[in-house]
Amino acid sequence: MQALKPHTLKWYRDKTLAFQDGYLLPADGDTYEVIDPAAQVVKYAAAVEPADSSKLLIKIAGEAGGLRDKLPDDTATQIFNYLQWIKDAGVRIDLVNRSPDAYRCEVDIYYNGMQLADRVKDAVREAINGYIENLPFNGEYSNMALIDALQVVEGVVIAELKSAYSHPSGGDVNFTLINAKRIPDAGYFRAYEDTDIVINMIPYE
Repeated sequence: MQALKPHTLKWYRDKTLAFQDGYLLPADGDTYEVIDPAAQVVKYAAAVEPADSSKLLIKIAGEAGGLRDKLPDDTATQIFNYLQWIKDAGVRIDLVNRSPDAYRCEVDIYYNGMQLADRVKDAVREAINGYIENLPFNGEYSNMALIDALQVVEGVVIAELKSAYSHPSGGDVNFTLINAKRIPDAGYFRAYEDTDIVINMIPYE
């Protein structure tokens, strides 16, 4: 009876991470006969059940240059076919393989005048990028957590978030305001240009 139970979201996530590029599954199984970590190209995965859909949503990403990134389309097709092979009967899967959601923000930084403004500004930019790049895959971004990350930067006295926006990659989609929190459609964010992060430096008096 145990074998008849539907698999969990964690099982789907783990199986997606276990996909091996260039390998075939045995005809009667869902585990590769040879485990080759070098062929496991899915570095990040999340399985979720959207409230407004009857499909299982599986988000994936690989790595490029030490950063999370979209996998090649032909590789994503192989992963989708692999999931179709191992999934429970009746389960419908949507696979999400996208470039990072674009992120923008503007912050006012009141800094200690005994510090060099440019040095504090560079550290603030690094902290913002560090926060969004190191969120758990498909984890929740929050404006409050971003400010918490900025408040510990040396030289920052007060950090005030003026605005934060994001939009999914691809297509003609406008940036939308982030009200308190957001989970990225792709599973992860990126500020693509330096101009996406506006930092207003104000001496604290």
